[in-house]
Amino acid sequence: MKLQSIGSAAVALGVLLAPVGVSAADAPPAHHIRGTVSAVHGDTVTITTADGPVTVTVGPQTHYAGVVPASADDITPGTFIGTANVEGTGPARALEVVVFPKAMAGTGEGDYPWDLPAGGGHHSSMTNGTVAEPKQSSMTNATVTSVGAGAMKTVKLAYKGGTKTVAIGPDVPIVRVVPGDRTLVKPGAHVVAFPPIGASPFIVIGEQGTMPPM
Repeated sequence: MKLQSIGSAAVALGVLLAPVGVSAADAPPAHHIRGTVSAVHGDTVTITTADGPVTVTVGPQTHYAGVVPASADDITPGTFIGTANVEGTGPARALEVVVFPKAMAGTGEGDYPWDLPAGGGHHSSMTNGTVAEPKQSSMTNATVTSVGAGAMKTVKLAYKGGTKTVAIGPDVPIVRVVPGDRTLVKPGAHVVAFPPIGASPFIVIGEQGTMPPM
């Protein structure tokens, strides 16, 4: 059952995210509903967002996934991750990182527009790809580098159509995707609902008090 849940989530999330290899300059960012569940009545869920309450309709076609806390130690060569990021003078700067299980490898693969920070003000991208193996001859393009606890890590992500180097600071929120179901959607839960708004087909719920950072 858990594998089926993750598999269904992968299909749903993959459909909702931008096509493989789409550039951040080629499409407008998606809009997501981020907030805390304030009420659940039948097939409607009210989410309190920074801009006020939003009602989302759920049903048989709605898919769910949970996220739990993770750490930079979970980001290793061969791991498939997603990271919202903004361009910098060097590597892109990560705003958050989502570590996918093997069953969801390839979900939303590519580099495309994203709507973080939620209030706007920056042009961010979502980059989903596989953490590359470090080159043996040089540390310049090392997949994961660290000089101690709380240090900056730099990852090179490979996806169909390109690569991107992203720096992950010690304060960047990192989460891991786990199976989820409708029972997790209850008052007080932190969630992100993916479009369409009227009948959201995918909801990510924070477990253990986690705030979904994507």
